[in-house]
Amino acid sequence: MTAADHPLPFGTVFPDRHFPAVDMAMVRRYAAASGDDNPIHVDEAAARAVGLPGAIVQGMLLMGLADTALAGWLPQGTCAKLSSRFAMPVAVGTAVTISARVVRADHAEGRARATLRIFVKVPDGKAAALAEAVVLL
Repeated sequence: MTAADHPLPFGTVFPDRHFPAVDMAMVRRYAAASGDDNPIHVDEAAARAVGLPGAIVQGMLLMGLADTALAGWLPQGTCAKLSSRFAMPVAVGTAVTISARVVRADHAEGRARATLRIFVKVPDGKAAALAEAVVLL
């Protein structure tokens, strides 16, 4: 297989995926399901006590949204790896937009493989998180 045979060539850009405001109910459900009971996510006073402006969304909940976008873009793919880095907290009640582009297109074990750079952005366009996904096609 050659690069010309790749279904997702380098530079492929995926359409933005918009998620409505991540509200406190969603944050509480995620906390219960994941066991992440850090009070900065569910208690405004606790978040303010550590210098945050209010409760913040769990980083792994944001990565769950990124994975949801990824599954929508590439339903035939298998995510072999998803890594993330967080740049800033996202306040509860904030909508997020997930965008991505292919930064590497190659083949492994006889299958096409794409590495995607994924951005989790808040409404002002700042990247709150950056993820990288390796997808087998």
